[in-house]
Parts: sequence; C-alpha cells; structure tokens
Amino acid sequence: MPDFVQTAVKEIDDQLRVLKDEASRLEAARAALTGARPRRGRPASNGAGSTTARPASPRNGRAAAPRSRRSGNTRANQALELVRGKPGITIPEIAKAMNIEPNYLYRVLPRLASDGQVKRDGQGWHPAPSSTSTRAEPVRKARRRRQTRAAESKSAVSATRAASPRRSGESTSATNGRTAPGATKESVLAALAGGDAMTAGQVATKAGLARPTVSTTLSNLAKTGEVEKAARGYRLASAA
Repeated sequence: MPDFVQTAVKEIDDQLRVLKDEASRLEAARAALTGARPRRGRPASNGAGSTTARPASPRNGRAAAPRSRRSGNTRANQALELVRGKPGITIPEIAKAMNIEPNYLYRVLPRLASDGQVKRDGQGWHPAPSSTSTRAEPVRKARRRRQTRAAESKSAVSATRAASPRRSGESTSATNGRTAPGATKESVLAALAGGDAMTAGQVATKAGLARPTVSTTLSNLAKTGEVEKAARGYRLASAA
C-alpha cells in the first residue's frame, strides 16, 4: 500500500476515534439529562474492518462503546491532571505523556477550557483560577446556608426570650390579683351578685383574684355599706 494511502487511512482512523469518543460523551450527557440508560450494543469502530475484528462479547452482548466512554472521561481527567501538575504544558507533550495521538486532545482541551477548568496561554495550557473557585463554590454555599439557619435560630430564641418576661409578668399580675381597683371592686360585687354569703376565699376563686386583694376589697366595701358581714363571709347589702 502506498505511503500516502497509509497516511490517509491513519488520519481517518484518528478522526474516527475522536468522533467515537465525542459521540460517547454526548450519549452519556443525554442519558444523564433524560434519566435513561445509555444505549448498548454500539460497535466500537475505529477504521475499516474493525467492526468485524471486534465482535461483541457472547457473554453479555455488549460492544466496546461503554468502555470507550469511560476511557474518554478518564483521558480528559488525565489531561486535566497533567495541566495542573505542569502548567504551560503543550498538547503534544500531553499526548506523549498519555501515549495517545494529539488529535483527541485538540478537542478535549478546548472543552475543558469552556468548562472553566483550564486556560490557554500561547501554545501552553494552564489551570484556570476559576476551577478552584468553582469547586469551592458548593462549600461556600453550604457554609452560607448554615450561617443563615444559625442566625434565624438565634433570632427566634431572642424573640422567645423577649416575649417570656411579658407573659411571665402578665401571669404573675393575674395570679397576684394586681388589677385596677375599680375592676377588682366590680369583680367582687359580681361574685356576690347571687345573693348567697361567701367567704373571701370563695369570692377570690369565683372572681379569679388573689385572696388578700379580695379580703381588703370586702373590708372596704363593708365600711362603705355596699356589702355586709354575714354569719359566714360577706353578702351584698341589698340582699340582707
């Protein structure tokens, strides 16, 4: 076979290999987006006659496409690690280090650059500063969420503590019968409105007031003639 034919066939094989890797990557991306499993049984073609030379395994019927997909992702990761380990490395140097043809890397490196993983400076490739910030962004977001939740929890606790003294004061005031004098008098007279004689304790229970307050109020009402003492307790003067 003439040399120019061999060269042309080699270039075609290299291009087919690149297209095969790209197709595998796109299928994996499509499967990830749709939730469907990648299609199986695709022939791993890399040139003339390679389909028949690589029959599917009789055990599971799979062709070599899934392996090529994993290999493509692995090669991209290897290229990225080489760039990070040796900033300024060129594509031929990466291909030599990976023992592959450079044609594949001419597609992978620009894709990594579009993803913000690497950047090009002349013929060399460097890690993109944004790649570090991109990896750190989820960590920063999680930290901000934790700080927000902590601040909200602290605000809720502060509001609860601020409301507790008011509720406690209201409860203490109600328990001690610390109401306005006029309201206390009305409550005591309302409790005696039934006409029956009642002790100070009974009036306090019925009116929901403290017994000392009721006793003082009953004594004052007895002096003004609004209530009178009975054999046991007090009653309204009009009911005598």
